[in-house]
Amino acid sequence: MKKTSLHAAMKLLWCSDLHLDRAENLRKERFLERLAAAGHDGVVITGDISDSKSLVQHLGEIASACPTKPVFFTLGNHDFFGASIKQVESAVDAVCRQVSNLHHLGKGEIIPLGNGTALVGHRGWSNGGAPPEYRPSAPNPDRQAIRDFRGLSTAAYHSRVERLGSESADYVRSVLPTALGRYRRVLLTTHFPPHTHAVRFNGQLCSRDRMGHFVNFAMGGAVLGIARNYPGRRITVLSGHSHFATTVEVASGIEIRVAGARTGKPEAQGIFDAAL
Repeated sequence: MKKTSLHAAMKLLWCSDLHLDRAENLRKERFLERLAAAGHDGVVITGDISDSKSLVQHLGEIASACPTKPVFFTLGNHDFFGASIKQVESAVDAVCRQVSNLHHLGKGEIIPLGNGTALVGHRGWSNGGAPPEYRPSAPNPDRQAIRDFRGLSTAAYHSRVERLGSESADYVRSVLPTALGRYRRVLLTTHFPPHTHAVRFNGQLCSRDRMGHFVNFAMGGAVLGIARNYPGRRITVLSGHSHFATTVEVASGIEIRVAGARTGKPEAQGIFDAAL
């Protein structure tokens, strides 16, 4: 990971589901202006920044809006639209090597934010590890928009997302225990909420026939299992994807926050203050 100048207790501006590819130029420019003017020490983005065609450009514009501050981010499913997962991640890693304040999370990093708090992150994936009763019957546009899924049978598609969810759970198991051993609070950033209670629409829980499209069950199980071994520690999950703002305590010491978002109207979700 590139060296980053961190403050004693960082204030991270949280953004998610910006969908800059769907924003009019004026709205995008106003968002970037607000980003530059906001009082923060860095930015954290929990996916769905753009689409594969425009993602590198939009990451560069975000980095340029706050050139002296780190931009930490994970990707979401829309970021892969129009390409494969491998193609997009390779392009993103290349631009991160060129732009010093861009940091693509999910490479094993544990980033100190000060005041006993650290940051870890992984994009995750929805539907991975879903119990049979939560297997979605509703169609998913990912199957046509992301090359990895095109032409797959339903069984093959479920197998593929199962692997993606398992990869994210394995990643959490590889970094979260170390982070909790060193820090009293860990900020875990991901795109897909890792618990059913965090996915709501108009104040109501998501229906079971759609829940699998939104929840990373595999990561949620990993977080719950690890947390039991670290009483007194706190995990705050920042996520997006469902576009309905929710904050829920799913177990003692585990809080999940889901971003609210309106497609085509990019905005920040607020400040995560490591000092609090």
